[in-house]
Amino acid sequence: MGITMQAAHRPSARTEDFADAPGANSRIDEIFVPQMKDMHAFEVAGGGERECGRYWSIDPAYGRGAYWCLAIDDAAAIAVFDLMFEETVSFGSVVPNFFCFGSYGRNMIPYFSELIGVEDGWESGTLLGYAWRAGMCREVVPPNERLVVASISLLPDGATKVARAIGTDPITLTTAIARLDGTLRVPALSRLFDEIKAARPSRTAAKAYYRCKLVEACALVVDWHERNASSAAPRMRAVDRTSLNLACAFAREHLGDPIELDDLCRAACTSPSKLASLFRAAEGATPMGWVRERRMEHACELLSNTESPIAEVAARVGFARQGSFSEAFKERFGVTPHRYRMLNRTARTHDAH
Repeated sequence: MGITMQAAHRPSARTEDFADAPGANSRIDEIFVPQMKDMHAFEVAGGGERECGRYWSIDPAYGRGAYWCLAIDDAAAIAVFDLMFEETVSFGSVVPNFFCFGSYGRNMIPYFSELIGVEDGWESGTLLGYAWRAGMCREVVPPNERLVVASISLLPDGATKVARAIGTDPITLTTAIARLDGTLRVPALSRLFDEIKAARPSRTAAKAYYRCKLVEACALVVDWHERNASSAAPRMRAVDRTSLNLACAFAREHLGDPIELDDLCRAACTSPSKLASLFRAAEGATPMGWVRERRMEHACELLSNTESPIAEVAARVGFARQGSFSEAFKERFGVTPHRYRMLNRTARTHDAH
């Protein structure tokens, strides 16, 4: 994958000197909108299936997928996209200074390898943060590579506003963002970006929901940064991290399919004993135990955020029989899937009032 990008830099101590400017929303738009024409995308009115923000669908003649973003307070944005092109596509724009962090799929690695030096093969859902200087950003995407991202972008004044909202300063926030280099694991933050991908709040609640998620994400990254600033855990060797991330990526992409330990080993290009030791060190679980947890987490998301029948939820998380799924779910959470869904609805109704 070819790429020409501006180099990243560490957040400056002058972050607070960036002033809010007239036409601020255009500053957010210029990060996202100019790329859509190059991507052969057309805008769908009303924010598409998310019922807010701006939503583009890729022209089927060139590929498939969608790109959605929502500007918040004219100084920040949440974006989610899942794309694949049938031919090489080049897109880009002149962007302002901004900070960004999010959950990036494994095919996104070449976009950032020049910036952070992380090897190919990282996990779908790897957390990455970076800062762009104002300038041209152009990317070249080859065909048939799925690109999946959920991210938060902050203009410098947006970082200042959010930092104040969570009781910290913008330097702490942007330093925390810059520490997310693709090798570090923050489970609560990964889950939050998974929730953003899966959520479909109502039109009435959508903007408030995403605003809260933006603030929560910034609070989580600062909390992680402050808890781990002086006691960073030893890093895994690059080759071992690559093996682990390949196995995790394979599992996340095939949660609805039968998965055996041998499948994970083939994806990771390593032996069962080695893979087991990597999962034990990084995740505190066996490889298949980790897969079961991801399946249960995804089941919770589907039960909470969709009206899919229980049998369909079971199939989407890799269970051939609804009964087996219900037994496994109850063993894990103490309630049946149906009861879990009802409790979630009751809690949401209570919160709404």
